[in-house]
Amino acid sequence: MTLGQVSELAGLSKGLLSKVENCVVSPPIATLVKLADALDVPIGEFFETENQDNQLVFFPKSKRKPTRGRRSSLNYVYELLAPGRRRHDMEPMIVTINGKNHKFALQDHTGEQFVYLLEGDMDYVVGDKTYQVRTGDVLYFDARHPHGPKLQQQQKVRYIVVLSR
Repeated sequence: MTLGQVSELAGLSKGLLSKVENCVVSPPIATLVKLADALDVPIGEFFETENQDNQLVFFPKSKRKPTRGRRSSLNYVYELLAPGRRRHDMEPMIVTINGKNHKFALQDHTGEQFVYLLEGDMDYVVGDKTYQVRTGDVLYFDARHPHGPKLQQQQKVRYIVVLSR
């Protein structure tokens, strides 16, 4: 597929896709979901994993590896909690963001999203509302609403996110 074809299918600009492809930016989850949908692949396809088991039952912490995608930069770090390349009805992962390297932008995608803040404090925007999320707080929302974390430069957060299709 050409960059233009993927751009049209994903609803993302060719400029952004080029930056992702050339490791200039590390895309947020919403962008990965749109790309996965456009390419008709599971989101796990964008991450290198050793486990190809379709019936994953147990995945110990010692085997998890933080990743920035296949070749990406500093913005988002992901830890897949149920890796593999088969399609899941939900995709759980841990996201770590350093506000120093994060540029705020709202994203939207199909499905629902669950966020559980493990560490730090952040503002999280869903639609036209901003929520002050503290450690232990939960957000659950329709991911078709524009959403995303809004961090100050000194903030660092770590949270569990579960995406559904």
